Amino acid sequence: MASPVVRDLLIGFGAGGLSGAFGVGGGIVLIPLLVLLLHITQKRAQATSLVMVALAGAAGSVTYAIAGEVAWIPAAFILIGGLAGSLIGSSLVKRTSDHRLQIGFGILLVAVAVRLLLPITTQSNADVVNISAMAGVGFVLSGLAMGLLSALFGVGGGIILIPIIVTVFGFPQQLAAGTSLTVMAPIALLGAWRQSRTGATDWRMGLRFGVASIPGSIIGAVVAVSVSGSMLRALFALLLIGIGLRMAIEGWRTRRST
Repeated sequence: MASPVVRDLLIGFGAGGLSGAFGVGGGIVLIPLLVLLLHITQKRAQATSLVMVALAGAAGSVTYAIAGEVAWIPAAFILIGGLAGSLIGSSLVKRTSDHRLQIGFGILLVAVAVRLLLPITTQSNADVVNISAMAGVGFVLSGLAMGLLSALFGVGGGIILIPIIVTVFGFPQQLAAGTSLTVMAPIALLGAWRQSRTGATDWRMGLRFGVASIPGSIIGAVVAVSVSGSMLRALFALLLIGIGLRMAIEGWRTRRST
């Protein structure tokens, strides 16, 4: 059997690949692995995941930025709301039970996936960047939701931000992914730091995942910018459904046994 270090590096590389490909932090894959396979508590898994999310997000965003797939002005508004949401979520997670977090996380993923599978009209990158004052407020609120869920569920927040900016603001899938990763790193890092104050964040394990996620995230982003946006969106949705159902069922079983 592989040593814990090798195991963590392999897991981090795989989660990083999904992070870069879909514009999420990789927590949607890492957290279920930590909870279901390594039997780490939900809260500890979430806090530790945020360390990897920060590193994977930073690496993937560079690749998308080089390809011109980052909306910088919307990203600035999203980041403002995201940092505020992260602070709120970090406080809420301490008062929420593990099984409720698991069930809520699973239901959220399935709901998001279903919306992504419905027909969506997108705009060009140039049209998206030209925002109004009302759109600016909308981006701040989107960031608030992203930061809140990032801290509450230990994910990068891209699973909620991407559907919002794709379905509401008409972002193409690749532009949404690049923008999501750009704001994800500082938001996730803030969440990990806040939760480390309660001892939930395992920085050593998180950094192993994070270092390995960097090459995986870059490779995933390179693949993503070269494929069809609709195909990428459908694959993303199917991934969310599978993981969401597994997490919700596991959380329900835990609830019934307590």
